[in-house]
Amino acid sequence: MSKIKVLYIDDEKDNLLAFKAAYRRIFDVYVTDNIYSAKAILNETQIEVVISDQRMPEMTGVEFFESIIDFYPNPIRILLTGYSDIRAVEDAINKGEVYRFINKPWNEFELKLTIENAYQLYHLREQNNKLANKYQKVFSESSDAVLVFDANGRIIDFNRAAIAMFETIKLNLTLSYFSDYINNDEELKFITNKICEEGILDNYECKISPKIGHKKICLISANKICNNYGDVVSYQAVIRDVTKRTNMQQMLLKTAIISQDKERARISRDLHDGIGQTLLGIKFQLNQLLENATEQQKPQLEEISNNFLSTIQQLRKTCYDILPPSLSNYGIQKAIINLCDNYPNNNITIIPVFKNEILTSDKELEVSIYRIVQEFINNSVKYANCSEIKIIFSLVEDQLNITLTDNGIGFDINNYKKGLGISNIISRVKSFYGTIKVVSNNKNGTKFNINIPFINEQVNIDNFNLKG
Repeated sequence: MSKIKVLYIDDEKDNLLAFKAAYRRIFDVYVTDNIYSAKAILNETQIEVVISDQRMPEMTGVEFFESIIDFYPNPIRILLTGYSDIRAVEDAINKGEVYRFINKPWNEFELKLTIENAYQLYHLREQNNKLANKYQKVFSESSDAVLVFDANGRIIDFNRAAIAMFETIKLNLTLSYFSDYINNDEELKFITNKICEEGILDNYECKISPKIGHKKICLISANKICNNYGDVVSYQAVIRDVTKRTNMQQMLLKTAIISQDKERARISRDLHDGIGQTLLGIKFQLNQLLENATEQQKPQLEEISNNFLSTIQQLRKTCYDILPPSLSNYGIQKAIINLCDNYPNNNITIIPVFKNEILTSDKELEVSIYRIVQEFINNSVKYANCSEIKIIFSLVEDQLNITLTDNGIGFDINNYKKGLGISNIISRVKSFYGTIKVVSNNKNGTKFNINIPFINEQVNIDNFNLKG
Protein backbone atom coordinates (compact mmCIF):
# COMPACT_ATOMS: atom_id res chain seq x y z
CA MET A 1 0.00 0.00 0.00
CA SER A 2 1.47 3.39 -0.99
CA LYS A 3 2.17 5.97 1.72
CA ILE A 4 -0.03 9.01 2.25
CA LYS A 5 1.52 12.03 0.49
CA VAL A 6 1.73 14.92 2.98
CA LEU A 7 2.94 18.47 2.29
CA TYR A 8 3.94 20.61 5.30
CA ILE A 9 4.55 24.40 4.95
CA ASP A 10 6.20 26.36 7.79
CA ASP A 11 8.66 29.29 7.77
CA GLU A 12 10.43 27.86 10.85
CA LYS A 13 12.94 25.28 9.63
CA ASP A 14 13.18 23.57 13.01
CA ASN A 15 9.49 22.71 12.75
CA LEU A 16 10.04 21.29 9.26
CA LEU A 17 12.90 19.10 10.49
CA ALA A 18 10.88 17.92 13.47
CA PHE A 19 7.88 17.04 11.25
CA LYS A 20 10.01 15.14 8.77
CA ALA A 21 11.82 13.25 11.49
CA ALA A 22 8.52 12.26 13.16
CA TYR A 23 6.59 11.09 10.08
CA ARG A 24 8.96 10.26 7.21
CA ARG A 25 8.79 6.53 7.96
CA ILE A 26 4.98 6.32 7.89
CA PHE A 27 4.10 9.05 5.36
CA ASP A 28 5.55 10.28 2.06
CA VAL A 29 6.59 13.68 3.46
CA TYR A 30 7.21 16.91 1.50
CA VAL A 31 8.30 20.03 3.43
CA THR A 32 8.95 23.65 2.39
CA ASP A 33 9.38 27.01 4.10
CA ASN A 34 7.55 29.17 1.50
CA ILE A 35 4.30 29.17 -0.42
CA TYR A 36 5.90 29.41 -3.86
CA SER A 37 7.80 26.18 -3.41
CA ALA A 38 4.62 24.64 -1.94
CA LYS A 39 2.66 25.48 -5.11
CA ALA A 40 5.43 23.97 -7.23
CA ILE A 41 5.22 20.73 -5.23
CA LEU A 42 1.42 20.68 -5.60
CA ASN A 43 1.84 21.15 -9.32
CA GLU A 44 4.28 18.25 -9.67
CA THR A 45 2.96 15.75 -7.10
CA GLN A 46 -0.50 14.44 -6.26
CA ILE A 47 -0.54 15.61 -2.67
CA GLU A 48 -3.34 14.17 -0.52
CA VAL A 49 -2.97 16.15 2.74
CA VAL A 50 -1.65 19.75 3.06
CA ILE A 51 -0.60 21.14 6.46
CA SER A 52 0.21 24.83 6.79
CA ASP A 53 1.29 27.10 9.63
CA GLN A 54 -1.08 30.07 10.04
CA ARG A 55 1.51 32.82 10.53
CA MET A 56 4.00 33.09 7.64
CA PRO A 57 5.77 36.10 6.06
CA GLU A 58 4.28 36.01 2.54
CA MET A 59 0.68 35.28 3.54
CA THR A 60 -1.23 33.51 6.28
CA GLY A 61 -2.05 29.81 6.13
CA VAL A 62 -5.73 30.63 5.55
CA GLU A 63 -4.84 32.94 2.66
CA PHE A 64 -2.60 30.23 1.18
CA PHE A 65 -5.38 27.65 1.36
CA GLU A 66 -7.82 30.10 -0.20
CA SER A 67 -5.35 30.74 -3.07
CA ILE A 68 -5.03 27.03 -4.01
CA ILE A 69 -8.68 25.94 -3.78
CA ASP A 70 -9.49 26.59 -7.45
CA PHE A 71 -6.29 24.97 -8.76
CA TYR A 72 -5.84 22.14 -6.26
CA PRO A 73 -9.27 21.44 -4.72
CA ASN A 74 -8.71 17.79 -3.80
CA PRO A 75 -5.99 17.82 -1.05
CA ILE A 76 -7.42 17.90 2.48
CA ARG A 77 -6.25 21.01 4.37
CA ILE A 78 -5.08 21.15 8.01
CA LEU A 79 -4.15 24.45 9.74
CA LEU A 80 -1.53 24.78 12.49
CA THR A 81 -1.76 27.81 14.78
CA GLY A 82 0.55 28.63 17.67
CA TYR A 83 -1.74 31.06 19.42
CA SER A 84 -5.41 31.44 20.20
CA ASP A 85 -6.90 33.21 17.19
CA ILE A 86 -10.65 32.70 16.85
CA ARG A 87 -10.85 34.90 13.74
CA ALA A 88 -8.23 32.77 12.00
CA VAL A 89 -10.25 29.67 12.79
CA GLU A 90 -13.44 31.25 11.39
CA ASP A 91 -11.62 32.32 8.22
CA ALA A 92 -10.11 28.86 7.89
CA ILE A 93 -13.56 27.29 7.92
CA ASN A 94 -15.27 29.87 5.71
CA LYS A 95 -12.54 30.74 3.20
CA GLY A 96 -9.88 28.05 3.25
CA GLU A 97 -12.21 25.05 3.53
CA VAL A 98 -9.98 23.62 6.26
CA TYR A 99 -10.70 20.10 7.50
CA ARG A 100 -9.10 20.57 10.96
CA PHE A 101 -6.99 23.09 12.90
CA ILE A 102 -4.37 22.02 15.47
CA ASN A 103 -2.57 24.11 18.08
CA LYS A 104 1.23 24.31 18.12
CA PRO A 105 3.18 22.62 19.41
CA TRP A 106 1.35 19.59 18.05
CA ASN A 107 0.86 16.28 19.71
CA GLU A 108 2.63 13.68 17.56
CA PHE A 109 -0.01 10.97 17.97
CA GLU A 110 -2.92 13.41 17.57
CA LEU A 111 -1.46 14.87 14.37
CA LYS A 112 -0.77 11.39 12.96
CA LEU A 113 -4.39 10.36 13.61
CA THR A 114 -5.64 13.62 12.06
CA ILE A 115 -3.57 13.04 8.89
CA GLU A 116 -4.87 9.47 8.56
CA ASN A 117 -8.48 10.61 9.03
CA ALA A 118 -7.90 13.40 6.52
CA TYR A 119 -6.65 10.84 4.02
CA GLN A 120 -9.79 8.73 4.51
CA LEU A 121 -11.84 11.81 3.62
CA TYR A 122 -9.60 12.43 0.60
CA HIS A 123 -10.09 8.82 -0.53
CA LEU A 124 -13.86 9.05 -0.17
CA ARG A 125 -13.93 12.29 -2.12
CA GLU A 126 -11.84 10.73 -4.88
CA GLN A 127 -14.23 7.80 -5.11
CA ASN A 128 -17.21 10.15 -5.17
CA ASN A 129 -15.56 12.26 -7.86
CA LYS A 130 -14.87 9.19 -9.98
CA LEU A 131 -18.45 8.01 -9.60
CA ALA A 132 -19.76 11.50 -10.30
CA ASN A 133 -17.58 11.80 -13.40
CA LYS A 134 -18.66 8.37 -14.57
CA TYR A 135 -22.32 9.22 -13.97
CA GLN A 136 -21.88 12.61 -15.66
CA LYS A 137 -20.34 10.94 -18.70
CA VAL A 138 -23.15 8.40 -18.92
CA PHE A 139 -25.66 11.18 -18.25
CA SER A 140 -24.37 13.59 -20.88
CA GLU A 141 -23.54 11.01 -23.58
CA SER A 142 -26.65 8.86 -23.19
CA SER A 143 -28.72 8.55 -26.36
CA ASP A 144 -31.83 8.57 -24.15
CA ALA A 145 -33.24 11.84 -22.86
CA VAL A 146 -32.51 12.20 -19.14
CA LEU A 147 -34.22 14.82 -16.96
CA VAL A 148 -33.74 15.50 -13.26
CA PHE A 149 -36.45 17.29 -11.25
CA ASP A 150 -36.33 18.64 -7.73
CA ALA A 151 -38.92 17.73 -5.10
CA ASN A 152 -41.18 20.55 -6.36
CA GLY A 153 -41.17 19.26 -9.94
CA ARG A 154 -38.76 21.85 -11.39
CA ILE A 155 -36.10 20.77 -13.91
CA ILE A 156 -32.65 21.00 -12.34
CA ASP A 157 -30.60 19.10 -14.93
CA PHE A 158 -30.89 17.53 -18.39
CA ASN A 159 -28.64 16.08 -21.08
CA ARG A 160 -28.09 16.72 -24.79
CA ALA A 161 -30.56 14.01 -25.82
CA ALA A 162 -33.30 15.83 -23.88
CA ILE A 163 -32.56 19.03 -25.80
CA ALA A 164 -32.77 17.10 -29.08
CA MET A 165 -36.10 15.56 -28.10
CA PHE A 166 -37.79 18.69 -26.74
CA GLU A 167 -36.00 21.28 -28.98
CA THR A 168 -35.78 23.93 -26.26
CA ILE A 169 -35.50 23.22 -22.56
CA LYS A 170 -34.43 25.34 -19.61
CA LEU A 171 -33.73 24.91 -15.92
CA ASN A 172 -36.54 25.57 -13.43
CA LEU A 173 -39.26 24.62 -15.92
CA THR A 174 -42.03 22.59 -14.28
CA LEU A 175 -43.79 19.39 -15.34
CA SER A 176 -46.57 21.47 -16.93
CA TYR A 177 -44.06 22.34 -19.68
CA PHE A 178 -44.49 18.84 -21.11
CA SER A 179 -48.22 19.32 -21.75
CA ASP A 180 -47.15 20.80 -25.11
CA TYR A 181 -45.52 17.49 -26.02
CA ILE A 182 -47.82 14.95 -24.36
CA ASN A 183 -51.16 16.05 -25.78
CA ASN A 184 -53.26 13.80 -23.60
CA ASP A 185 -53.72 15.62 -20.27
CA GLU A 186 -54.96 12.44 -18.57
CA GLU A 187 -51.82 10.61 -19.67
CA LEU A 188 -49.56 13.39 -18.33
CA LYS A 189 -51.51 13.37 -15.06
CA PHE A 190 -51.15 9.59 -14.82
CA ILE A 191 -47.38 9.79 -15.38
CA THR A 192 -46.99 12.57 -12.79
CA ASN A 193 -49.10 10.80 -10.15
CA LYS A 194 -47.34 7.49 -10.74
CA ILE A 195 -43.92 9.06 -10.14
CA CYS A 196 -44.95 11.22 -7.18
CA GLU A 197 -47.13 8.67 -5.36
CA GLU A 198 -45.36 5.38 -6.08
CA GLY A 199 -41.88 6.79 -6.75
CA ILE A 200 -41.31 4.64 -9.84
CA LEU A 201 -42.49 4.36 -13.43
CA ASP A 202 -41.24 1.48 -15.57
CA ASN A 203 -41.20 1.62 -19.38
CA TYR A 204 -44.51 3.42 -19.80
CA GLU A 205 -45.28 3.73 -23.52
CA CYS A 206 -46.27 7.23 -24.54
CA LYS A 207 -46.44 9.31 -27.72
CA ILE A 208 -44.53 12.59 -27.71
CA SER A 209 -45.33 15.26 -30.29
CA PRO A 210 -42.35 17.53 -31.05
CA LYS A 211 -43.07 20.99 -32.41
CA ILE A 212 -40.91 20.05 -35.40
CA GLY A 213 -41.03 16.60 -36.97
CA HIS A 214 -43.15 13.50 -36.51
CA LYS A 215 -44.61 12.00 -33.35
CA LYS A 216 -42.25 9.79 -31.38
CA ILE A 217 -43.12 6.59 -29.59
CA CYS A 218 -41.25 6.63 -26.29
CA LEU A 219 -40.78 4.52 -23.18
CA ILE A 220 -40.68 6.61 -20.00
CA SER A 221 -38.99 5.30 -16.86
CA ALA A 222 -38.63 7.37 -13.69
CA ASN A 223 -37.70 6.99 -10.05
CA LYS A 224 -37.39 9.11 -6.94
CA ILE A 225 -34.04 9.82 -5.28
CA CYS A 226 -34.03 10.04 -1.47
CA ASN A 227 -31.50 11.19 1.10
CA ASN A 228 -30.31 9.11 4.05
CA TYR A 229 -33.44 10.05 5.99
CA GLY A 230 -35.80 8.82 3.27
CA ASP A 231 -36.84 12.31 2.17
CA VAL A 232 -37.33 12.83 -1.57
CA VAL A 233 -34.69 15.22 -2.89
CA SER A 234 -35.17 14.74 -6.63
CA TYR A 235 -36.70 12.65 -9.41
CA GLN A 236 -34.94 11.23 -12.45
CA ALA A 237 -36.75 10.45 -15.69
CA VAL A 238 -35.32 8.56 -18.69
CA ILE A 239 -37.18 8.86 -21.99
CA ARG A 240 -36.20 6.35 -24.66
CA ASP A 241 -37.22 6.92 -28.28
CA VAL A 242 -38.36 3.51 -29.58
CA THR A 243 -40.07 4.82 -32.71
CA LYS A 244 -37.79 2.97 -35.14
CA ARG A 245 -37.95 -0.26 -33.17
CA THR A 246 -41.73 -0.04 -32.81
CA ASN A 247 -42.16 0.79 -36.50
CA MET A 248 -40.03 -2.20 -37.42
CA GLN A 249 -42.04 -4.48 -35.14
CA GLN A 250 -45.30 -3.12 -36.55
CA MET A 251 -44.03 -3.52 -40.11
CA LEU A 252 -43.09 -7.15 -39.43
CA LEU A 253 -46.44 -7.75 -37.74
CA LYS A 254 -48.31 -6.10 -40.61
CA THR A 255 -46.34 -8.11 -43.18
CA ALA A 256 -47.16 -11.35 -41.35
CA ILE A 257 -50.87 -10.48 -41.17
CA ILE A 258 -51.01 -9.42 -44.82
CA SER A 259 -49.23 -12.65 -45.82
CA GLN A 260 -51.79 -14.66 -43.83
CA ASP A 261 -54.67 -12.82 -45.49
CA LYS A 262 -53.18 -13.35 -48.96
CA GLU A 263 -52.75 -17.03 -48.19
CA ARG A 264 -56.37 -17.20 -47.04
CA ALA A 265 -57.46 -15.51 -50.26
CA ARG A 266 -55.45 -18.03 -52.30
CA ILE A 267 -56.98 -20.94 -50.38
CA SER A 268 -60.45 -19.45 -50.92
CA ARG A 269 -59.90 -19.19 -54.67
CA ASP A 270 -58.41 -22.69 -54.85
CA LEU A 271 -61.36 -24.14 -52.94
CA HIS A 272 -63.89 -22.28 -55.08
CA ASP A 273 -62.23 -22.89 -58.44
CA GLY A 274 -60.93 -26.40 -57.71
CA ILE A 275 -62.96 -28.43 -55.24
CA GLY A 276 -66.05 -26.28 -55.75
CA GLN A 277 -66.13 -26.88 -59.51
CA THR A 278 -65.44 -30.58 -59.02
CA LEU A 279 -68.37 -30.87 -56.59
CA LEU A 280 -70.63 -29.03 -59.04
CA GLY A 281 -69.58 -31.48 -61.77
CA ILE A 282 -70.40 -34.44 -59.53
CA LYS A 283 -73.75 -32.84 -58.65
CA PHE A 284 -74.55 -32.45 -62.37
CA GLN A 285 -73.71 -36.12 -62.97
CA LEU A 286 -75.94 -37.15 -60.04
CA ASN A 287 -78.83 -35.19 -61.56
CA GLN A 288 -78.35 -37.09 -64.82
CA LEU A 289 -78.31 -40.39 -62.94
CA LEU A 290 -81.51 -39.36 -61.17
CA GLU A 291 -83.26 -38.83 -64.51
CA ASN A 292 -82.49 -42.38 -65.61
CA ALA A 293 -82.73 -44.08 -62.22
CA THR A 294 -85.27 -46.67 -61.20
CA GLU A 295 -87.78 -45.96 -58.45
CA GLN A 296 -85.70 -48.05 -56.05
CA GLN A 297 -82.51 -46.13 -56.86
CA LYS A 298 -83.99 -42.59 -56.70
CA PRO A 299 -84.27 -42.22 -52.85
CA GLN A 300 -80.61 -43.09 -52.33
CA LEU A 301 -79.44 -40.92 -55.23
CA GLU A 302 -81.58 -37.99 -53.99
CA GLU A 303 -80.01 -38.30 -50.53
CA ILE A 304 -76.53 -38.29 -52.08
CA SER A 305 -77.48 -35.28 -54.23
CA ASN A 306 -78.78 -33.36 -51.21
CA ASN A 307 -75.58 -34.15 -49.28
CA PHE A 308 -73.53 -32.83 -52.20
CA LEU A 309 -75.69 -29.70 -52.32
CA SER A 310 -75.17 -29.15 -48.58
CA THR A 311 -71.41 -29.68 -48.99
CA ILE A 312 -71.32 -27.15 -51.85
CA GLN A 313 -73.19 -24.61 -49.70
CA GLN A 314 -70.82 -25.17 -46.78
CA LEU A 315 -67.85 -24.74 -49.11
CA ARG A 316 -69.28 -21.49 -50.46
CA LYS A 317 -69.80 -20.22 -46.91
CA THR A 318 -66.23 -21.18 -46.01
CA CYS A 319 -64.92 -19.33 -49.08
CA TYR A 320 -67.09 -16.33 -48.20
CA ASP A 321 -65.85 -16.28 -44.61
CA ILE A 322 -62.24 -16.45 -45.79
CA LEU A 323 -62.65 -13.61 -48.29
CA PRO A 324 -66.12 -12.13 -48.90
CA PRO A 325 -66.61 -11.00 -52.52
CA SER A 326 -68.36 -7.83 -51.34
CA LEU A 327 -65.12 -6.65 -49.71
CA SER A 328 -63.18 -6.66 -52.95
CA ASN A 329 -66.13 -5.63 -55.12
CA TYR A 330 -67.84 -2.91 -53.04
CA GLY A 331 -65.52 -1.92 -50.19
CA ILE A 332 -65.52 -2.12 -46.42
CA GLN A 333 -68.93 -0.56 -45.67
CA LYS A 334 -70.89 -2.91 -47.91
CA ALA A 335 -68.91 -5.90 -46.67
CA ILE A 336 -69.64 -5.04 -43.01
CA ILE A 337 -73.34 -4.55 -43.75
CA ASN A 338 -73.55 -7.91 -45.56
CA LEU A 339 -71.71 -9.60 -42.69
CA CYS A 340 -74.19 -8.21 -40.16
CA ASP A 341 -77.33 -8.79 -42.27
CA ASN A 342 -76.47 -12.34 -43.27
CA TYR A 343 -74.99 -13.58 -40.01
CA PRO A 344 -76.46 -17.09 -39.40
CA ASN A 345 -78.05 -16.37 -36.01
CA ASN A 346 -81.55 -14.95 -35.96
CA ASN A 347 -81.62 -14.55 -32.17
CA ILE A 348 -79.03 -11.74 -32.18
CA THR A 349 -79.53 -8.25 -33.55
CA ILE A 350 -76.36 -6.85 -35.17
CA ILE A 351 -76.42 -3.12 -35.87
CA PRO A 352 -73.74 -1.45 -38.01
CA VAL A 353 -73.67 2.36 -37.86
CA PHE A 354 -71.47 4.55 -40.09
CA LYS A 355 -71.40 8.15 -38.88
CA ASN A 356 -69.14 9.01 -41.81
CA GLU A 357 -68.59 7.46 -45.21
CA ILE A 358 -65.52 5.24 -45.02
CA LEU A 359 -63.64 5.11 -48.31
CA THR A 360 -60.07 3.96 -48.78
CA SER A 361 -57.90 2.28 -51.40
CA ASP A 362 -55.87 0.47 -48.72
CA LYS A 363 -57.13 -3.07 -49.25
CA GLU A 364 -54.94 -4.51 -46.49
CA LEU A 365 -56.51 -2.08 -44.00
CA GLU A 366 -60.01 -2.98 -45.23
CA VAL A 367 -59.31 -6.68 -44.76
CA SER A 368 -58.01 -6.07 -41.22
CA ILE A 369 -61.04 -3.94 -40.29
CA TYR A 370 -63.32 -6.65 -41.63
CA ARG A 371 -61.46 -9.35 -39.67
CA ILE A 372 -61.62 -7.27 -36.47
CA VAL A 373 -65.41 -6.87 -36.75
CA GLN A 374 -65.86 -10.53 -37.77
CA GLU A 375 -63.75 -11.73 -34.83
CA PHE A 376 -65.68 -9.57 -32.35
CA ILE A 377 -69.05 -10.79 -33.62
CA ASN A 378 -67.95 -14.44 -33.50
CA ASN A 379 -66.62 -14.03 -29.96
CA SER A 380 -69.78 -12.27 -28.75
CA VAL A 381 -72.06 -14.88 -30.31
CA LYS A 382 -70.02 -17.80 -29.01
CA TYR A 383 -69.12 -16.64 -25.50
CA ALA A 384 -71.09 -13.56 -24.44
CA ASN A 385 -74.66 -14.93 -24.52
CA CYS A 386 -75.77 -11.55 -25.86
CA SER A 387 -78.90 -10.42 -27.72
CA GLU A 388 -77.49 -7.31 -29.39
CA ILE A 389 -74.20 -6.28 -31.01
CA LYS A 390 -73.52 -2.74 -32.16
CA ILE A 391 -70.69 -1.64 -34.47
CA ILE A 392 -70.12 2.11 -34.83
CA PHE A 393 -67.67 3.71 -37.28
CA SER A 394 -66.73 7.39 -37.08
CA LEU A 395 -63.99 9.61 -38.44
CA VAL A 396 -62.42 12.23 -36.16
CA GLU A 397 -59.80 14.25 -38.02
CA ASP A 398 -57.33 11.63 -39.28
CA GLN A 399 -58.47 8.86 -36.90
CA LEU A 400 -60.92 6.06 -37.65
CA ASN A 401 -62.79 5.18 -34.47
CA ILE A 402 -64.43 1.76 -34.28
CA THR A 403 -66.63 1.06 -31.25
CA LEU A 404 -67.70 -2.57 -30.83
CA THR A 405 -70.17 -3.38 -28.07
CA ASP A 406 -72.37 -6.26 -26.95
CA ASN A 407 -74.84 -6.60 -24.07
CA GLY A 408 -73.57 -10.00 -23.00
CA ILE A 409 -72.13 -11.41 -19.79
CA GLY A 410 -68.65 -9.94 -20.25
CA PHE A 411 -65.36 -11.51 -19.18
CA ASP A 412 -62.26 -10.87 -17.07
CA ILE A 413 -59.94 -8.96 -19.40
CA ASN A 414 -56.93 -9.89 -17.24
CA ASN A 415 -57.55 -13.62 -17.61
CA TYR A 416 -59.25 -13.97 -20.96
CA LYS A 417 -58.98 -17.24 -22.87
CA LYS A 418 -56.68 -17.34 -25.87
CA GLY A 419 -59.55 -18.78 -27.87
CA LEU A 420 -61.48 -15.52 -27.56
CA GLY A 421 -59.35 -14.07 -30.35
CA ILE A 422 -58.62 -10.78 -28.57
CA SER A 423 -54.92 -11.22 -29.27
CA ASN A 424 -55.71 -11.42 -33.00
CA ILE A 425 -57.70 -8.19 -32.82
CA ILE A 426 -54.95 -6.43 -30.86
CA SER A 427 -52.31 -7.59 -33.36
CA ARG A 428 -54.28 -6.25 -36.31
CA VAL A 429 -54.89 -2.91 -34.61
CA LYS A 430 -51.23 -2.49 -33.68
CA SER A 431 -50.05 -3.47 -37.15
CA PHE A 432 -51.72 -0.29 -38.45
CA TYR A 433 -50.32 1.89 -35.61
CA GLY A 434 -53.67 1.90 -33.86
CA THR A 435 -54.70 1.79 -30.21
CA ILE A 436 -57.30 -0.35 -28.49
CA LYS A 437 -59.09 -0.10 -25.15
CA VAL A 438 -61.11 -3.04 -23.84
CA VAL A 439 -63.78 -2.72 -21.13
CA SER A 440 -65.81 -5.72 -20.01
CA ASN A 441 -67.98 -6.61 -17.02
CA ASN A 442 -71.02 -8.68 -16.15
CA LYS A 443 -73.42 -5.72 -16.01
CA ASN A 444 -72.58 -3.80 -19.18
CA GLY A 445 -71.19 -6.45 -21.50
CA THR A 446 -68.07 -5.84 -23.54
CA LYS A 447 -66.81 -2.73 -25.33
CA PHE A 448 -63.85 -2.32 -27.65
CA ASN A 449 -62.77 1.22 -28.51
CA ILE A 450 -60.33 1.16 -31.44
CA ASN A 451 -58.52 4.09 -33.05
CA ILE A 452 -56.59 3.66 -36.31
CA PRO A 453 -54.82 6.40 -38.33
CA PHE A 454 -56.94 6.82 -41.45
CA ILE A 455 -57.19 9.04 -44.54
CA ASN A 456 -60.67 9.21 -46.05
CA GLU A 457 -60.77 9.64 -49.81
CA GLN A 458 -63.98 11.67 -50.03
CA VAL A 459 -65.88 14.30 -48.06
CA ASN A 460 -67.38 13.01 -44.81
CA ILE A 461 -71.11 12.52 -44.62
CA ASP A 462 -72.52 13.41 -41.19
CA ASN A 463 -74.87 10.98 -39.48
CA PHE A 464 -74.76 8.55 -42.38
CA ASN A 465 -76.40 5.28 -41.29
CA LEU A 466 -76.41 2.58 -43.92
CA LYS A 467 -78.38 0.15 -41.79
CA GLY A 468 -81.68 1.89 -42.19
